[in-house]
Amino acid sequence: MIDFNKKDMIERVTEIYVAVFPIPVNDDRKTEVILAGFKKDPENSNMSIVRATVETHVDAVDSLVALCDEIVDEQEEIDSYRLIKFDQHGMHILNPENFRTFEKKFRNVRWSIC
Repeated sequence: MIDFNKKDMIERVTEIYVAVFPIPVNDDRKTEVILAGFKKDPENSNMSIVRATVETHVDAVDSLVALCDEIVDEQEEIDSYRLIKFDQHGMHILNPENFRTFEKKFRNVRWSIC
């Protein structure tokens, strides 16, 4: 028998947010894939940063959308993605625009005098 006290409480996953990217399989077919990866932390060479296109909490979806936008910008083979939520009511297609913050949306703005 397992004795769970307050410090051992587990928060259950009730929803999953996933970004899927269309990747060419051959000349006339594509398949959707979930991407994940990691890179070295530039501030700590002994650590890696894990980045995935799956999240389990709505508060992280803005970061997920920013990552997906970065993937679309950087990867020549990828030009779009779909944002999907899975929960007890099924699958829901979400609009990434609803999760973009003002700061991230306009992060490369250049100002000049008109």
